[in-house]
Amino acid sequence: MKPRARVAALALTAALLAGCGTEGAEPAASSTPAPSPASDVPPPLVPAMPLPENAVADAVAKLDGLAEDLMSKSGIPGMAVAVVHGGKAVYAKGFGVRNNTMSDEPHNEVDADTVFQLASLSKPLSATVVAALVGQNQVSWDTPIVSRLPWFALSDPAVTQMVTVGDMFSHRSGLPDHAGDQLEDLGYDRRQVLERLRQLPLDQFRTSYAYTNFGLTAGAEAVATGAGKSWEDLAADTLLRPLGMGATGYRFSDYESRRDRAVGHIRIDGGYQPRFVRDAQAQSPAGGASSSVNDMTRW
Repeated sequence: MKPRARVAALALTAALLAGCGTEGAEPAASSTPAPSPASDVPPPLVPAMPLPENAVADAVAKLDGLAEDLMSKSGIPGMAVAVVHGGKAVYAKGFGVRNNTMSDEPHNEVDADTVFQLASLSKPLSATVVAALVGQNQVSWDTPIVSRLPWFALSDPAVTQMVTVGDMFSHRSGLPDHAGDQLEDLGYDRRQVLERLRQLPLDQFRTSYAYTNFGLTAGAEAVATGAGKSWEDLAADTLLRPLGMGATGYRFSDYESRRDRAVGHIRIDGGYQPRFVRDAQAQSPAGGASSSVNDMTRW
């Protein structure tokens, strides 16, 4: 055996012997320090790097011009903007009109209290509601849907038993993209859509991603049913009323009854028109909330 080969063989033998121990022997001390226990203290609410003096005020001072320029270039009829810094609202303002077919009507201007439909920005609000209940140990992200909704099912019986609130909120149930949305468009209510999700083929469970409004709605509905409330009441009791968000809600009827509300517009022939009314009550946890920027600064 050549000298280099002999050295390599001895090194390998030593390594193998070092890995063998007698029964009951104490394990060798590791040079890697044990991980520190998780802290209950949240990180400080400070920026990653110090801001220059007056940086926030200087940036806020430019917002009027930026908003007006954006409206001019895009043609959108109205918008509202808010800035929260250091836990306080430092800017909240509306631009344009709530309905561009009523531009000459009084009180048609958008202001900081104008209520807009939030569409999918409803989802982070809903996740906050669920997270609050998780923090109170009333539910877990690992709670199976069927433990709260025994009638719920997916096309695979095994997945039906395993799919959790967290799976639905992270869009990893295997349901197809936007599953159930077309049924909602046809006028099916929430329960009718959720019951029909079992008819859809599934992709890989927990290793695939597909954005599903009614999957998330199933998770929210399971949490609300477990709490003995409707989702709309649960959200109000858990988050909205405690924060004083009186202009925010998950009922389309509440949005529709507000005088100071922005009407949804769509782009047609190079301009925006309030052609359609969007009632997303069936999937309100995923897309049916409405709020004003003043309210959102309290969140």
